[in-house]
Amino acid sequence: MKIRQGTICVVLALAAATVASAQENELAWTMERAIKQLDRQGSDFESVLAEVDVDWSGGASEAAQIKGGRIYINGKGEFRLNADSPAQRTVLLDGNTVHHYDPQAKLVKEYSLSKHKDRLEVFVPLGFSTTGKKLDDDFLVTFIGEDTIGDRRTLGLELTPKNDKMRAVVSRIQIWVDESSWLPARQVITQSSGGQVLTVTYSGTARNLELNRDLFDDNWPKGTEKERM
Repeated sequence: MKIRQGTICVVLALAAATVASAQENELAWTMERAIKQLDRQGSDFESVLAEVDVDWSGGASEAAQIKGGRIYINGKGEFRLNADSPAQRTVLLDGNTVHHYDPQAKLVKEYSLSKHKDRLEVFVPLGFSTTGKKLDDDFLVTFIGEDTIGDRRTLGLELTPKNDKMRAVVSRIQIWVDESSWLPARQVITQSSGGQVLTVTYSGTARNLELNRDLFDDNWPKGTEKERM
């Protein structure tokens, strides 16, 4: 059977294009390029607003029952999570304190991070207000593959703390980054001891809106009692 020279040329061209495409895809996700993309995202980050789904398993945290809501994060790494259920609870990270507000009980519990170093909420802003260089400085960053979350193609990064004190709190953090915006689509934060795993999934993300500063203040309705933990 004779094979025409033109056919051979076409086959070779297709093979070369396939190899080039594979090489291009491989090069596209070098760690250096990923860190640069995260740097661009984090360098001019001011705020984010997103819908969230929260799953806090393996612990008796107040946040364990929060299954949906809206989160606001500012450039300082502070955030406010207003839960849809149960009973429109609020989680606020304000400076060095985590607040859990229960409107039904008219009670807000305040956790000082200097005393409660094992709070996982402090890691939620990672990937938003943190530059790629900062992530690379504080964590061993490795690729864990690609995945589709909703209609978004995401790149998975696993962060292992370099600092012994931080590693005593969390063993690893997985961040699935939306490849179109380079903002987190999902975070999986695993506690080193105690068995808690905090998973936050983001959707409808809007970046650099002008958020009301009052969102990040610990102002609660009149009659609310404070319990310092």
